[in-house]
Parts: sequence; C-alpha cells; structure tokens
Amino acid sequence: MPGVIAIIAARGASKRLPRKNLYPIAGHPMLAYAITACKNSKRIDRVVVSTEDAEIKKVAESYGAEVIDRPVELAGDEVWAQEILKHVVLELEKRGIPVEVVVRVQANSPMVETAKIDEAIEKLTAQ
Repeated sequence: MPGVIAIIAARGASKRLPRKNLYPIAGHPMLAYAITACKNSKRIDRVVVSTEDAEIKKVAESYGAEVIDRPVELAGDEVWAQEILKHVVLELEKRGIPVEVVVRVQANSPMVETAKIDEAIEKLTAQ
C-alpha cells in the first residue's frame, strides 16, 4: 500500500531529560534507533521527523529521515501529538505526497523493532 508514512516527533526542549532524543546509546543518538527501524521497514514509504530543533534536524537527516520543520507553537509541553501528526500530513499533502496510513513511532524508543512495526501495519491494512 503506497502512502505509508512514519512520523517521529522529536522535540528539542525535553524537560525531565534534557536533549533526550540526542542522548547517545551504544554509539548512536537515541533518535537514530527509531529512524533506522522505520527505514528498514518493508511497509513504510517515507520516514519523517518533525522537529523545531536544528541539531535534531541534522541528526535525523544524517540517518536518512526527511525532516519537516515544526512551528514553535507546536513544540510546547501542552501540544497534543495529534496536532503534530496533522501538521506533518498537511505539509506532505501540500507537496503532493499522498498519505494513506500514518505510523507514529516514539523518538525515545531505542528498542523499537522493524518486525513489530511491519506487523502492526499489516494488521492495520488487512482487508
């Protein structure tokens, strides 16, 4: 199914663990594990990171993710994830990129597995 987009929201202003999405784990920033799991998926067409942070943007691009710059008003503590996902989808659609399925993957989940992502997408899209 074309149009399967993974969206990883990676805010720069973490409160409890500052800069957590860039925290190094086994030689890679935590964000890299989510990107890599999505990039290795057989079901995902695009991996997009939403961020307002220049350093996170640079890291995300270096691991092969596309980046959509998040407006500052969508980077606060009180912003719902749905608002971020909607922003990304609308930006992609403005660019002529069809979005059929959105897969949200946490930036701070270094143990996320490609096989589990694919399994979830298969269940979601089964007819």
